[in-house]
Amino acid sequence: MQLARLEDRCNSLAPHLYREQAQYLEQVRRILPTAVKAAIRHLLCSLSPLQRASLSDRQTVLQQRIDALVQRASSMITIEQLLVLALRLQDEDRRSRIQQFQNLADRATSSVEPQNQDAPSQGIELGLDLPLERPDLLEGLLPNDPPSSADDSLDRPEAIDPQSLTSPDPGAELSELEILRSLFVMAGESLDQGESSQEFQSGLEADDSLLPPAAQSSDQLMPSTASGLLSWMDSVDSALIRRLRNVSHAVNVELMRAGVTRSLLPIQLLDAVNTGQLPSQSAPSNVLRLTLPLSMVNDDQAMDTACVLMRPSELEFDDHVLRRSRSRLRLQRRDLGSLLLKERHWQRRASVREVQNDWWPNQPETPQLS
Repeated sequence: MQLARLEDRCNSLAPHLYREQAQYLEQVRRILPTAVKAAIRHLLCSLSPLQRASLSDRQTVLQQRIDALVQRASSMITIEQLLVLALRLQDEDRRSRIQQFQNLADRATSSVEPQNQDAPSQGIELGLDLPLERPDLLEGLLPNDPPSSADDSLDRPEAIDPQSLTSPDPGAELSELEILRSLFVMAGESLDQGESSQEFQSGLEADDSLLPPAAQSSDQLMPSTASGLLSWMDSVDSALIRRLRNVSHAVNVELMRAGVTRSLLPIQLLDAVNTGQLPSQSAPSNVLRLTLPLSMVNDDQAMDTACVLMRPSELEFDDHVLRRSRSRLRLQRRDLGSLLLKERHWQRRASVREVQNDWWPNQPETPQLS
């Protein structure tokens, strides 16, 4: 009875939560073009007047390409599109965990020596490998990894051709900064190898209408439990961060090609900054500034590099409407948190009652004293 009441309460909260989330994303779509242009202006201000003058012949083309990127990204910042992207992120995480289990199984297989299998053990051996003589027993415990379709690669930025990112000045000598730039390009290409995309210039996600019908209709209904609604909110937030990261990487590629920036950070570094694993320097909103060491010289030297990185927290910091919308979402999350505690309490009560009714029924809970 109590669980049914909690479910009714969650069903009544779901439309309000959906409306608040939709208004938040609508405001993100509204301010995203202005925020991207402001971040690019900060990067342009760091250039010398001579460098800015050299960009005049490519300025119109660069502006058009960036406007197209931002417009496409804005059209895909909706609840439905983000939920589909969240499914892809969950599938990527699942495949990553499966790969880790398979790597452990392969290490256990390679550590087994066939010639010593029949020999008795001489003692206790300590090591980091799994103590398995039959690593094939793990095969049944690993979920099958379905073959990835061609649509899975549409969400990933394409590897960048180093030839297309070279300096527009053919007579420039190869300096340390150019060497470092080429290293970044090769690092991004090697890390993204095998993740080809049909969107060369944008690096953004393909239209989700190309997905199978099952993937489109899997999240059409809102969850009816507090835990499900909280997971739903987390999925939308993580997908929004990934989509903003993708459009930031695409903008950085265009800035690199135009000569505004001289280095391209791999998307793995952008993810590390988003997750707080890599500290960054003080910079304007939606601008990432990092200090990278130069290991190709003897002295301890470093290079400051800057790029565009759109983040929801910095968008909220600059826009009071978006900040108020996030505050309302936090209130919704707090209410769902209290409902989650009640939900877990009554689920435990229901489990205890079920066990008492099914296992040794009609028996006293405590022994009678004679």
